[in-house]
Amino acid sequence: MEFVGEVLRDVSFDPNFKIKFSYEDNNVCILKGFAEVTRKAPKPVIRFDADTEMLLRHTDRTKLELELLNIMISYIFAHGVARTWKGGIILNTA
Repeated sequence: MEFVGEVLRDVSFDPNFKIKFSYEDNNVCILKGFAEVTRKAPKPVIRFDADTEMLLRHTDRTKLELELLNIMISYIFAHGVARTWKGGIILNTA
């Protein structure tokens, strides 16, 4: 399995992140795919663009979804997030 991905910084704001990625395994090859990841309890929601969704119809998505979540978490740790909660507390603004 090969995976390369990056968060598109201009259109990604916590809790919604857009990720551009390339993914290849024995069953499927995606050269330019897009996914939207929404941080939502208890489980993040991952949506793929129409072309990617069609390619992934009969494929196990678990590894791909874990890689996408890893990219998102790495981005948050590297750049911080700008988000205001009730009470005016701001968490690590970038």
